[in-house]
Amino acid sequence: MSKTVWITRTQPSANESAKTFEQAGYKPVIAPLLNVEPRAVGKTVPDNAVLVFTSQNGVRAFCNSEMCRDLPVITVGDATAALARELGFLNVRSAGGTSDDIAPLIADGPDKTAIYIHISGTHIRGAVSEDLRARGFKAERRIYYGSSTVQTLPDIDIDKIDVAVFFSPMAAETLARLAPRTANMSALSISAAADTALGALVFKDRYIAKAPTLESMIAALNEAR
Repeated sequence: MSKTVWITRTQPSANESAKTFEQAGYKPVIAPLLNVEPRAVGKTVPDNAVLVFTSQNGVRAFCNSEMCRDLPVITVGDATAALARELGFLNVRSAGGTSDDIAPLIADGPDKTAIYIHISGTHIRGAVSEDLRARGFKAERRIYYGSSTVQTLPDIDIDKIDVAVFFSPMAAETLARLAPRTANMSALSISAAADTALGALVFKDRYIAKAPTLESMIAALNEAR
């Protein structure tokens, strides 16, 4: 029997992740613990900008607000890079890891004339702009969206969930605050930080992806079968 996995991430990424889990033989239940709202930036994007995206939400929020697609792009990982290309960017490089990997990637091909703009939400992990400025680059952070947590548990049958899947510490913290019955389900986290954010919640098992990718998350779950 296919395991039922609870996809807790924001839309529309939740739908995309659900398709991948379904293709891997799991039964997804979509019930986000976070919501995303666009923010008005009120600044023009300079011609010498390099855009830095640390989430797919950032790519979508920027593209919903701005028309330019001819700027160079650096992303935190391959999935975010793929979305940037899908939405029209042509010059895209992926750090293939976490936000900590972005500054070293840029340092390998320094361009002191550019300004690196971190397109982010209100809540972030890591310090991309600070890391770049410490290396001598011009960098700033611009907030294009906000994230809010749900205030009550989604209307799903908790007792039928085999695995709750967490793509961010913020989602994990939200579940920890709502404190549902979790002893009969397992937790699958994209990172150690997300797992730690689950706090004192008791799970049947807790799995952590070896790399911060959806493929690695599914691999961690497959290994436990």
